[in-house]
Amino acid sequence: MDGWLNVEERLLERDFLEETVQSYSEGKDLDALQHSVFNIFVLHGETRLSYAAERNWCKALRWLLRHGADVHVGRPQILETPLIRAAKRRRREAALLLLKAGARVGDRTAVGLTALHLAASRNDAKMCALLMTHGAAPETRSSEGETAGGIARRYASADAAALLAAVAAAGGWVAYAFAPRAALLALRRDLPRLRGRGRAAPSTDRTYERLFHDPRVPDDVFAHVLAYWRSARDYGVD
Repeated sequence: MDGWLNVEERLLERDFLEETVQSYSEGKDLDALQHSVFNIFVLHGETRLSYAAERNWCKALRWLLRHGADVHVGRPQILETPLIRAAKRRRREAALLLLKAGARVGDRTAVGLTALHLAASRNDAKMCALLMTHGAAPETRSSEGETAGGIARRYASADAAALLAAVAAAGGWVAYAFAPRAALLALRRDLPRLRGRGRAAPSTDRTYERLFHDPRVPDDVFAHVLAYWRSARDYGVD
């Protein structure tokens, strides 16, 4: 059943993109609000980019962004950007495209919620991580005074709540994302003592051995090397 649904979605995206390209060739505004997007009634009016984002139609999104569609305009009457629409619908691939195109992570809906608040309410920990990777601040409060972590707890969103609690405990997203590299730096500093006590042995890989144990490579150089290494946390995946 899912396979048929996926095929149907691809066909719908193809038809949507063909109709969009035709409209563009006729000089129509890609950012014009429509109450009917691709024959679907939309109560508040929506841009094509927003509609594609909430359906996770990434091919259509790439075309729209490449041809100048405004990444910040979605459903302006209710202050929902394409990124907020993607976060509400758990569309991570679409969200990543929008973020790379410069979508603002701090924009709020008419009721004062950011994309991070909405992702937390839907227990989408990976979306939360993606948004924080691109600058979303977990300490930001809604108009009701709740952080994303508070909203996750209220909605019993266990995965999102656990992630946001870990980020808070680390002192913020940057510290949380850097933690694996900090742990490696700490291990390097402790390695001579561990070897002296027989709790560590030389690596069979000479490159690792030189990097970790060679005293000619000072800690600041080692830390600089680590700066080029990325863990899963840096990419919004835990």
